[in-house]
Formats: sequence, C-alpha cells, structure tokens
Amino acid sequence: MTQIPNLISLLRLLSAPVLGWLVIEHRFGMALIATLLAGATDWLDGWAARHWSHPTRLGLYLDPLADKAMLVTLFLCCGPAGLIPIWLVSLVMGRDAVILVGALLVRLVKGPKRFLPLVVGKVSTFFQILSVLMVLIHGIFAFEWLRVLKDLALAETAFFTGLSGLAYIRKGIEMAQEAAVETTPGSALV
Repeated sequence: MTQIPNLISLLRLLSAPVLGWLVIEHRFGMALIATLLAGATDWLDGWAARHWSHPTRLGLYLDPLADKAMLVTLFLCCGPAGLIPIWLVSLVMGRDAVILVGALLVRLVKGPKRFLPLVVGKVSTFFQILSVLMVLIHGIFAFEWLRVLKDLALAETAFFTGLSGLAYIRKGIEMAQEAAVETTPGSALV
C-alpha cells in the first residue's frame, strides 16, 4: 500500500510524452482529457499518501517531478504547435531554469538547504496550468469568447511568471548573502 501513491506519480511522469504527442498531433480533445486525468491522479496520489500510508522519500521527489515534467512538456509542445507564443514558453522555461540554477548555486555556497516554494510561484503555476487548459479548450472549441479567456490566462501567466522569477532571484540572493555572512570569519550578526 505504501507504494501506490508512488506508482500513480510514476504513471503521471510517464504520461508526459504522451500528452506532448497528443498536442503536437493536434488531438486537443484527447490531450485535454489526458491532462484532466493526470490532474486527478495528482490529487489521488496525494490523498492516498495521506490516508493509506505516509508520504515516502521517493514520493516527495517523484510527485513534483511528475507535475513539472507534465507542465514543461505541455508548454514545450504548445509553443511549436502555435498554441502558446514562443516568447511565453521561453519566459516559463527561463524562470524554471533560473530557479534550478539558483537553487544549485545556493546549495554549493550554503550546502543542503530547504528551498520552499513562494506563494507567487504557486500562483504562477496555477496560471500556467490554467493557460494550458484554456489553450486546449480553445483548440477544441474555437469560440471568440474562449479566445478572449485564453488570451487573458496567457497574459496572467506572463505577469505572474515574470513576477515569481524576480521573487525567486531575490530569495536566492538573500539565501546566498546569508551564507556569505555566516561563513565570513569574525563576522557578527547585528
């Protein structure tokens, strides 16, 4: 029972290439259904981990990895498919790269340290998910009002992705400065 949540996360991770293929092939209906099912499994593995067993160390890494793999795959496939502007795909990927490189640099300077997600980062992720869903829905139903909602979601994604990227850069600098202050001989905290 303890491995069921991990198996669900693994299935979600393995579904990322299938989702990408569906988008590239313009099978937006199937891509939307698969994305919604993957979202349901995300909830299900969390529920199973809390109610049937305790979260495992593997699950603590596998679950967010599966989530990120799906979102990155969908953005990388929606861009070339003409569904999301390439500049927005670049912004989203650039933000993730900055966070990853920053976390690695802080780890090198400070050693292992918890790097908790910021609220603005969670808001950014919410709008990224909403954008993918709206893009797929608009790909199925090309109504003008859906295009407006899709464009609004893309604009909010751009705003919050940029804002969260700056917030993570600031947080990384603060963490690195803390490390520098703590490791400077003879320094005292005032």
